Amino acid sequence: MALVMAGIGLRRLLERQMAKRKRTPIEYAVLATIGFFIAVIIKYPNRAFLTRARPDLKALGQDAPGLPLIGNLAGFIKHRENPLLYLHQIFQEHGDVVSITMPIFGRAILLNRPEFMEHILKTNFENYVKGDLVRWNLSDIFGRGIFVADREEWRFHRKTASNIFTTKLYRSLVEGAFKSSAEDFSTVLDRAIAAEMPVDLQDKFLKLTLDAFGKLTFGMEFKALLSEQGPNEFGDAFDFLNSAAEFRMLNPFWFITDRIIPGRWKKHWGCISILDDYAAKAVRDRRAETPEKATMRTRDLLDHFINYESEDGTMLTDRELRDVFVNFMIAGRDTTAQALTWQFYCLMANPRVMMNVLHEIDTVLEGSTDKITYEALMNELPYVKAVFHETLRLHTPVPKNVKQAVDDDILPDGTRIYKGELVAFSNWCMGRNKAVWGIDAEQFVPERWLVSSDTGGPGITVNHATGRRVSPFGKFKPESQFKFITFNAGPRLCLGMTFAQLEAMATTCILLQRYTFKLTPGHCGPMFKGSLTLPMKEALMTVVTKRTV
Repeated sequence: MALVMAGIGLRRLLERQMAKRKRTPIEYAVLATIGFFIAVIIKYPNRAFLTRARPDLKALGQDAPGLPLIGNLAGFIKHRENPLLYLHQIFQEHGDVVSITMPIFGRAILLNRPEFMEHILKTNFENYVKGDLVRWNLSDIFGRGIFVADREEWRFHRKTASNIFTTKLYRSLVEGAFKSSAEDFSTVLDRAIAAEMPVDLQDKFLKLTLDAFGKLTFGMEFKALLSEQGPNEFGDAFDFLNSAAEFRMLNPFWFITDRIIPGRWKKHWGCISILDDYAAKAVRDRRAETPEKATMRTRDLLDHFINYESEDGTMLTDRELRDVFVNFMIAGRDTTAQALTWQFYCLMANPRVMMNVLHEIDTVLEGSTDKITYEALMNELPYVKAVFHETLRLHTPVPKNVKQAVDDDILPDGTRIYKGELVAFSNWCMGRNKAVWGIDAEQFVPERWLVSSDTGGPGITVNHATGRRVSPFGKFKPESQFKFITFNAGPRLCLGMTFAQLEAMATTCILLQRYTFKLTPGHCGPMFKGSLTLPMKEALMTVVTKRTV
C-alpha cells in the first residue's frame, strides 16, 4: 500500500513539473503540424489537396469519392498495370460523367458520350487545350511538337504537315511504297516458314511501319524489318519513352519517382538522346543534299518543315526540327503497327470474320496485287474496311486524351467546368459503352459498319462501269467522328487518317492473299501494356503458312 501511494505521489509531482515546464520549439512545431493536418483533412475529406469542392457534382452522383488529400490517386496506383480497365470500371459504376481529383493535377471531369466529344473537340474547341500540365509532363520527350502544341503553334504544325497528305500521294503510296513494304514483310514470313518458326507479328508490324514512315516522311533508311539483328535501337527507345509518358500521366509525383527508381532517370535521358541523334542525322543529311539529288525524289514532310520561312525570314532551328521528327514518328510508327497487330489477332480469334475477309479479297481482287489500288481500298472492299474500323473501335491505338479548360464552361448536360480544370475521355472506354454502341459493344462485330450484313447470294456481281467484281458485303457505313474518335475529331482530326487506313488495308490484303495465320497453341487472350499508345503486353506469336486457294 505504501508503494502504491508513493507511485501516485510521484506521478502527480511529474504532472505538476510538466505543467510548469515551457514547451520546446520542436514540440510546438509538432503540435502545429498535427493541427494543420487535422484541419486540411477536415477541409479535404475525400478529394485532393487544393482542389475546389464540387457539391453540384456530388449531388448528381458524378463525384467519385477519394481519400483525404490524395483524392483518387490510390485507385490509379492500385490499377497502374491496367488503367483503362479501371476507367471503364469507374464509368460503369458512376455513369458517363465522373469527377476525380489527383494531387498536383487537380480535378478532372471524365466524359464518355459523343455529345461531350462534339462540344469539346468542335463546338467550343478554343476553350480546351493541351495546357501546361501536358507540356510539363511530356515536353522533354515531345518538345514543342504537334502532340503538345496549342493555338498558333499547333496551327503552324498542322498547316505545314497537311501539304503532303494529298490524294496524289496516297495513290502513289498504294502503287509503290505500301506494296514494297508488304513484299519485304513477305520475305520475313517466308524465312519463318522455311525455318518452321512462329512469328511475332507485333514486332514485325512495328518494324514495317518504322521503315515505311521513316523513309516516306524523313528520308531515313532504318531497314529494321529485313534485319536479322533482333532488337532495334530506335524502336526500343521509342517504346520506353511511350511507357514513361504514360507513367507520368498517372503519377503526379513522377518528377520524384523518376529520380529515385534506380537507373530510370539515366535510361530516360539515354533514350531521348537516341531519338535526338536520329533526328539530327535526318536534318544533317537533308541539309547536305544536293539540288540535283533533291529533284530525283518526292517532296516529303521534312522538306516542308526544313524549308519553311516565317514572315520575318527566320527558319526552324535544329531543335524545332527535332520536335517535328519525334512527334510525327510516333504517329506514323506506333499507331498503324498496333492497329495491324490487334486486327490480325481479332481475325485469328474470330474465324467467321476471317472467312468473310478472305471471301471479299478473293472476290474483288481475284488473287492479284495489281488490283490493289487507291480506289479499290477506299471504295471496293467494305468488309476489309469494316474489320479495320471495328478493330480501332475496340483497340484504339491512342486510347485516352486530356484537355484543360481555358475559361469556365457548361457542357451539354449542364455540367459546369471551371477554368483550369481538366476534361478527360477515353475512346477505348467509349468504344465499349453499350449506351453508345449497343448491347454488343464489347464484341467484335464488323457488320455494324456495313449498310447490310447480308453476305449475298452464290453468284458474282460485276460493276458494269468498271468491269470489276463487286463485294458481296454491301457498302461501308461511316460513323460520326464524335462517336468514333479513334482519329480525334473536329479541327484536330488526324492528318494521317487516310494514310493509316490505306497502309493497313493494303498490307492486310497482300498478306491474306498469300498466307494463313493462326495463333500458336495455348495462346492466351492478349493484354495491353502501359503506354501512350496501345501495344500488346506480350508478343503476338503466330504460326504462318503458305495459303492454297
